[in-house]
Amino acid sequence: MNNKKLFASALALSMFFGLTACSSEKPEDTKVVEKKEEKKEEKKEESTDAVLVREISSKTYTVTIPELTSFYTPSRDGLEVKTEVNEQQISYTLEDEFGDFKMAIYVNPISAESAEAYANRINEGFKDDESKQYKPSTVGDFNGFRKVTTSENPSFKCKDNLLLDFESVDGSAVVMSVTVEQFNDSDTADMEVAMKAILDNMKVEVK
Repeated sequence: MNNKKLFASALALSMFFGLTACSSEKPEDTKVVEKKEEKKEEKKEESTDAVLVREISSKTYTVTIPELTSFYTPSRDGLEVKTEVNEQQISYTLEDEFGDFKMAIYVNPISAESAEAYANRINEGFKDDESKQYKPSTVGDFNGFRKVTTSENPSFKCKDNLLLDFESVDGSAVVMSVTVEQFNDSDTADMEVAMKAILDNMKVEVK
């Protein structure tokens, strides 16, 4: 009888410790799952930047711009903002639901030895029309060559293009083109504000 009691007691103790061990493992499993979920959320947050990788003249240009609305707020309310990255450029479209206002922004590295040389080549084709030539200009703290053209179309279109030697992350000069177009509205005050915001928040790496 004593042996049976001892056996029963030992069995009960082994079951108790077994249950205790199982219960102690559950919180650790939960923590692992929570950490994995946190990592997934972190990855989603990191994907909001617009990143363009483009090869020009044996060099790889990586242009990175944060989410547009994180650093630029249009003066007009209710605009839908769309971002697109293709092989050539980063583009943004800001448009109201009725089509009464539309702004488009294009950012891309260009193949040229300098912004001045590139601008001069374009100007050669418009010697007799200064209104179509690039001219030295400043936007915020940035110096470059700028051409602003306005369409006489009733729908109105204004195009503002800036070519500049932009400083890359490693300190080298990179020739960049930033273009802002506006449709259906003759108030162009937002155009230079948007261009300056892009220039202030853009980063470029060259390899």
